[in-house]
Amino acid sequence: MSAHAQGSHVLDSTTLTSRVVADSLDIPWEILWGSDDHIWMTERYGRVSRINVETGDQDVILDLSNDVYQNSESGMMGMALHPDFKNNPHVFIAYTYLDGSKIRERLVRFNYDGTKLIPADTLVGDIVGNTTHIGCRLWIMPDMTLLMTTGDAQNQSLPQDRSSLSGKVLRMNLDGTIPADNPDPNSLVWSSGHRNAQGLWLAPNGKLYSSEHGPTTDDELNILKPDRNYGWPRVHGLCDSPPEVEFCNDSNVVEPLVVWTPTIAPSDILWYDSWQIPEFRNKLLMTVLKDKSLIAFEFNEAGDSVIKQTKFFKNEFQRLRDICVSPDGTIYLATSGNSWRNNNPFTHTIVELKNEDYNASIDVPYPYRNVRLSPNPLNAGQSLKLTMPQNAKGVFYLTDMLGRPVYQQHVDPTSEIKFQPRAGMYIWRITLENGLVKDGKLVVE
Repeated sequence: MSAHAQGSHVLDSTTLTSRVVADSLDIPWEILWGSDDHIWMTERYGRVSRINVETGDQDVILDLSNDVYQNSESGMMGMALHPDFKNNPHVFIAYTYLDGSKIRERLVRFNYDGTKLIPADTLVGDIVGNTTHIGCRLWIMPDMTLLMTTGDAQNQSLPQDRSSLSGKVLRMNLDGTIPADNPDPNSLVWSSGHRNAQGLWLAPNGKLYSSEHGPTTDDELNILKPDRNYGWPRVHGLCDSPPEVEFCNDSNVVEPLVVWTPTIAPSDILWYDSWQIPEFRNKLLMTVLKDKSLIAFEFNEAGDSVIKQTKFFKNEFQRLRDICVSPDGTIYLATSGNSWRNNNPFTHTIVELKNEDYNASIDVPYPYRNVRLSPNPLNAGQSLKLTMPQNAKGVFYLTDMLGRPVYQQHVDPTSEIKFQPRAGMYIWRITLENGLVKDGKLVVE
């Protein structure tokens, strides 16, 4: 199918052009920007595809529609690509299935052979499922452990039951084994008391943020921490009633940063740090389903308090399920119809939002256009040399192509940057003390 223009959207000082990149989709649940410059997408009924954003062509690389159980909110959901995909072409996917008459959830590692996904290992299975409240978002941490959110599966006794994997954030090695430094070295459970978390992102400030659906009240934005309790079902949102305060004090509960009543149905989150859309720069973006919008969050310096939230695109794109960003800062949104039920399958879309006036080569403020790293490509064992203005100071950040932090260091014009990254492609960024930023790609051979 071909991509086509849709319209324009005016922010504070930026006009974005939107176009439908792909249509006729059945609830695109996860969209990720791949190192091959394609969008990798799961559809809830059981299909995985690569989308060419220029042409809209959809390359189906996995079809599990005969194996995936889909009903209401259940189906094929979260996906993660190995950060070093060139050398480890592994794809991690969570989906629901039937075990007899019981709904269950599993996480499977697939291998990509260049044309299709081949099942390799089931990392964890037999998680209690349901037609709703399944989660499930995945995130690979810099230490090569994988986080997986699970819902309460409509059983409110499970989130506070440490022997159950439901209503939790799970942490595992990439082969599915339990990390030795988990809160309980015999359990995948990393945090508990979750109802239905569907957003997960490790920000450049080191904070792990998560968005979570509440019941009829108290949707949440949280900072996730190991071995902590997030309250459900004993606490709805903040600890603000006598029974909740007592439980919070006794159970190591973390209160959310933000709560919403009435609920808005928060879905995925992403940290945006490109110059392309200044209104979003250095903010956490959240796609919203029920409220059909995108919310941008501005934090204090520590990243542990929201000082401003701004809503964009209200009712302009129907329900927004997911978001991803290309390396140049172009945004892609997965739409999810007008209702939480999939009453109209194969009618959903991926929409591109782009600032057509943006030019990456000139929009970095002078004299910081001359900030550069060498050598690039970098050979294993070499140190990076930094060129930057005299007397300038800042912080060097390195992330993988999916935006996950790899390394950071305080720098000045005399700095050498010494680290041992694996072979692959990375995004580097230098943030100077006055807030100006320069970034680019780094190839390690």
